[in-house]
Amino acid sequence: MPSQAAKARRLQSIIYAIAHFRPMKPRPKGDLDVVPTMSVRDGEVVIVRDRKYERLEDEDGKALDPALFAEQVLKQYPRIMVVDINGIESNRPQVGLVQELGALGEVWVDAGLRHAESAIDILVAGASGVVLCTKNIAGVDQLAAAVEMSDSVFLGIDYDGAVVGEDEQFRHMSPKSLRDIGSNLKFPKLFFTDLGRSSRKKPLEADIIRELAAGPMPVYVGGGVMEADLEEIGKLGAAGALLSVVSIVTEAK
Repeated sequence: MPSQAAKARRLQSIIYAIAHFRPMKPRPKGDLDVVPTMSVRDGEVVIVRDRKYERLEDEDGKALDPALFAEQVLKQYPRIMVVDINGIESNRPQVGLVQELGALGEVWVDAGLRHAESAIDILVAGASGVVLCTKNIAGVDQLAAAVEMSDSVFLGIDYDGAVVGEDEQFRHMSPKSLRDIGSNLKFPKLFFTDLGRSSRKKPLEADIIRELAAGPMPVYVGGGVMEADLEEIGKLGAAGALLSVVSIVTEAK
């Protein structure tokens, strides 16, 4: 049961939302599974501009509360994706944040995990799914161990002109090779994130997305995805898109 302090904070959040929350655009139409994606650093929702993190603010110039923002998003979408910048950059996942968001609805999390057993910690905290990404995971053996532990772990390919990998083995693989490994390991979903699009304007990696989508795993495309990209992503055969938080608010400061 929530504590009195939690209930009081919840009431304050509701009041605050009515008065100050930045309006959201309507959910895009179509069959593509659109998953709003927000990055959280030190408890604040952030975006990347000029390769630097900038916090998203409400109409009064205050940092957006991630839980409040997620609650509003989940009124229109069945799930959200959370990119935990603290976990990715310093190996310190914001477990309390996952607990808070997990109580609101279906939440997928990229917490920058290095090792398989850490995925279970994030799932126990309340995540509905955990993405293990090449930029952080320690190697193929950790992928194999994680998928043996749970069917709620997904494979994430990070890309910026080539596969971005913590492990040297990943850096020498093509996205298709990683897709084939993920398929053989029985991962239920594949995420392809073009990190370069998060910080600069560039076209979708159409050939890669099309090739990945031709495999047996449903593919979700991320990395600076805006509403204008959704039609093309769907035509390339992807099952879903990780929609940037910037694209679902009417105006981002």
